[in-house]
Amino acid sequence: MKDLRLLLACLLASATLQAAPLPESQKIDQLLSQDWAKAGLKPNPPASDEVLVRRLYLDLAGRIPTIEEAKAYTTSQDSQKRAKLIDALLASDGYTSHMFNYWADVLRLTDNVKGRITAEAYEEWLKKQLKENTPYDKFVKNLLTTDGGVWDSGSIGFWQRDENKLDHLAYTVQVFLGTSIVCAQCHNHPFDKWSQMDYYHMAAFTYGMDTKSRGVDLNPKKPEIDKKVLQAMSGAEKKAYREKYQAERKAEEAKVNREDMQQVKRAMQDVMKPLRYTSAEWQDGKLPSLPSDYKYPDAKPGEKVEAKTLFGKDAVIKPGENRLDAFADWMTSPENPRFTAVIANRMWKKAFGVGLIEPVDELTDSTVASNPALMDYLGQLMIEKQYSLKSFLRILYNTDTYQRAATTQEVPLGETYHFTGPILRRMSAEQIWDSFVTLSKGNVDDTVDDENARLHHYLDDLSMFLGTVKSKGAEGLVQIAKEGRAKLNANQKQIDALKAKLESDKKKGIDTTAATKALAKEASTLRKASEKDILVALLGKDRADDLRQGYHPEKPDKEKRPEIDRKTLENMTKEQRKEFVKAYQRGSSRKDGLGLTSRASEQPSPARPGTFLRTFGQSDRELIQNASDDASVPQALTLLNGPAADVINNPASKLNQAIAQAGSPALKINTLYQALLSRAPTAGEQAILDTVIKERGDKAVDDVTHALITGSQFLFVQ
Repeated sequence: MKDLRLLLACLLASATLQAAPLPESQKIDQLLSQDWAKAGLKPNPPASDEVLVRRLYLDLAGRIPTIEEAKAYTTSQDSQKRAKLIDALLASDGYTSHMFNYWADVLRLTDNVKGRITAEAYEEWLKKQLKENTPYDKFVKNLLTTDGGVWDSGSIGFWQRDENKLDHLAYTVQVFLGTSIVCAQCHNHPFDKWSQMDYYHMAAFTYGMDTKSRGVDLNPKKPEIDKKVLQAMSGAEKKAYREKYQAERKAEEAKVNREDMQQVKRAMQDVMKPLRYTSAEWQDGKLPSLPSDYKYPDAKPGEKVEAKTLFGKDAVIKPGENRLDAFADWMTSPENPRFTAVIANRMWKKAFGVGLIEPVDELTDSTVASNPALMDYLGQLMIEKQYSLKSFLRILYNTDTYQRAATTQEVPLGETYHFTGPILRRMSAEQIWDSFVTLSKGNVDDTVDDENARLHHYLDDLSMFLGTVKSKGAEGLVQIAKEGRAKLNANQKQIDALKAKLESDKKKGIDTTAATKALAKEASTLRKASEKDILVALLGKDRADDLRQGYHPEKPDKEKRPEIDRKTLENMTKEQRKEFVKAYQRGSSRKDGLGLTSRASEQPSPARPGTFLRTFGQSDRELIQNASDDASVPQALTLLNGPAADVINNPASKLNQAIAQAGSPALKINTLYQALLSRAPTAGEQAILDTVIKERGDKAVDDVTHALITGSQFLFVQ
């Protein structure tokens, strides 16, 4: 009877909220209500419109709303305004930017590893998948089975992330199956059932991916030895076979003049240099070997290990597939419960602040969710929605439970949280940065890059170059070199004549030091001109020049000089004009190397140590989800002296322009509250503010600005 009363109380409390518009959202609320009743709990009270609009913008778009965006929501009388805002934010570029930051942390995406070309293409590929809402199972399968060059797909960056493919396997299983097996790489797992042999069985699925491509082979093709045929031969037959092989090899080598080939290689060395780590190619016969210190009785050190799954059904290799294809099919199958449960749990944690299973990536056979019925339903829901993360998140954000006030008490480690509302949590480093960008520039969500034109131009040229080289072959390339030999010979005759003159002058006692240097320079220029002709003959002058120059990433946009209309400038005080001139002259002199011009997703990934984002805990991308929300003294100093100072002091910032137009100190402070917290001061806060205004006058605005910007109400997602 008591449980029934609690359940009725929970359902009555739900009636005071905007009704969940989706039946799936209502089902989640029902499952939570049943859990509250069993635990003897009541749900948190409803959150106000002011709290909810700020929370939605931060959770879905990764930033606080502008004053105008918040007012549009809080003043709307539309009963479906929450559902409509959720749909609008899920369709926005802000969502793409925010989710990119999330997945960059999960996938340990970094542009500081190996080739910048591959890193940039990988970042762009990831943003495109998020924007297009590629189904999660397809997204993961694309990552696992990607093949070819970076000019084909930036997804090869997934394989280029780790040099050691055994390490890469551990990260892959942890991210997508929520299972930590890294200990078993060196020995049997001390706390789980996985053995070292299990680890190597699993690694056999992915071990054949070669990521160390160095470009194309410019050497002439040599005849191959058929080892199986050779083994079946008698001694005399083997001797005759080898003699024939050597004769064929010499005949092939004779077709290509070594000097001509060296000329070709010199001509292409600048273009070939950046090709390392720009492709991934599957090698079907490659299997891992047990380490030399393998100590278990089931096998010997150095033995090759065949592929075998850790749990569930076997990965079946279908006709036309390889081991990696079978592994990807097995991992992303709806019949693999861990795959679905892990992504459903990750998205639940993203919405509510804590997972139904914690930690999210340490599942074992004995793991039980805090609400098993809800966890099962979320798994079914993910499959029903065909792994569309936007559709899944749309359901979570439309629940009654999500629109309740946040739980402010920390959940003790090991204790069950019953989700009476979302968990209060500090903004991520990227959310704080993007919120300052909003305060400075307004809504800049549409500045998220869709395509890096410079990168694609270079990749297209590179693809054409490689295709042309492969189609020509060694003989074709040498033929081009031969056609330029007449010019090379003429140049060489010119060099020889100059050398002869120098020798003659030396014998006459004439100082030839300067002339010798000039000759060396001239000889180098003539040789390079001949080599340049090879590339031009292959690709045309423009493409040859572009490839020789190489790819140079676009530098991040520097802080644009503040723009402000003349009328606002005229209304400034003398002090404000002085600050404006300083900001105008300062431009992009901040140590971050970037002003508040673009979102965190458009900046170096990750940011450099010591800059704003790293100070506030952005992941260094060495470990999975390695970001931190711990407070520190440098953070407080950064808020007072870093980009926040630009927002506060720069008269051209949107925040300062809004404050300048507000009029009295009381109205200015009200504007501050609207911009930073999406609400007006409470009655209690207003009483304190009135006293501060009375004592400090206009200076009260600066006092309140600093207090709010460094305070928990601004920095936390309520």
